[in-house]
Amino acid sequence: MLSNAPVTDCNACSLGLASQGRCRLTPTSRESGATICAQGERPRTVYFIKEGFVALSAVSPRGSELLLSLRGPSCLLCTEALQTEPSPFEVRALSRVKICGISGDALSQWVGPEKSAARVVLDLLLTESRQQRDEVNWRQGDCLSRVARFALAHARFLADRPNAVRKQVVARLLGMRPETLSRCLTKLEKDGVVDASRGVRVLDHRRLAAIAMEDNAA
Repeated sequence: MLSNAPVTDCNACSLGLASQGRCRLTPTSRESGATICAQGERPRTVYFIKEGFVALSAVSPRGSELLLSLRGPSCLLCTEALQTEPSPFEVRALSRVKICGISGDALSQWVGPEKSAARVVLDLLLTESRQQRDEVNWRQGDCLSRVARFALAHARFLADRPNAVRKQVVARLLGMRPETLSRCLTKLEKDGVVDASRGVRVLDHRRLAAIAMEDNAA
């Protein structure tokens, strides 16, 4: 959305039009360099960019940059506030930005009452967005840490349904060759953190979590 023109007229804004003349969002601004939301923070407010640009970045536990993307006018920020989830990004103003904010609870109520079609569809879209983001994260870091993160996230599924997903598919998800996946599982098995004899069963969550946080070069 970097090519979008600034939103200068509330009467022409999509959210303003949806509000039928009584916009529920409160305008504010941030100076260049200001942090709008920290990575890992649970934002309470959803923001709509009217003017200016922000950077969305994510770093690993060891401080290496995993992702950087830019957003401009007509983009929504901090949608995690709708589901009270931590932000996967740091959101920082690249220029002076004009933004409009609304609390996650207020936005949910405005979208529609609980169990309404609009709320159900919104929740499904947010869940799908989170899953797509997670799938990108599976390819970050060295191969062993990728396998460890995947095993932690899907431990019950992998243990209960050992043949549901073929090893070749898991390897493709993690951005590695099937034989590399096999070597990683063998190493994790030798270290006593998983049992890969039938599916993948986690034996030591603490040690596996420590491996998952490592981000050495592949």
